[in-house]
Amino acid sequence: MAHPNPPRLFGLLLALLGAALAVGGIGLLRAGDSAYFLVVGLGAVAAGVLIALGRLLGAWAYGATLVVVVVWSLAEVGADLPELLPRVALPILIGVYVFSGRIRDRLA
Repeated sequence: MAHPNPPRLFGLLLALLGAALAVGGIGLLRAGDSAYFLVVGLGAVAAGVLIALGRLLGAWAYGATLVVVVVWSLAEVGADLPELLPRVALPILIGVYVFSGRIRDRLA
């Protein structure tokens, strides 16, 4: 059962961000680039929709997407902090917010 006051706006914004990443990822994939943005975008869409619906599974879906972001980024650039930081900083900050009391407590 969903929480009576789910974070609908945040979930919608996360889903829109994910959709933009996925659409861009399709273009990059067609150009011969990696599927990174498509995969991460689809994960963010799924997480955003579930969060907007008030489902705790949305937080865990974002957590799984965050793991993909970090592992994929480490595989591509290693531990080179100037290369790694721009790839993981915003997704980690979003993850901190998702798992904070402001969002997670409003999910069931």
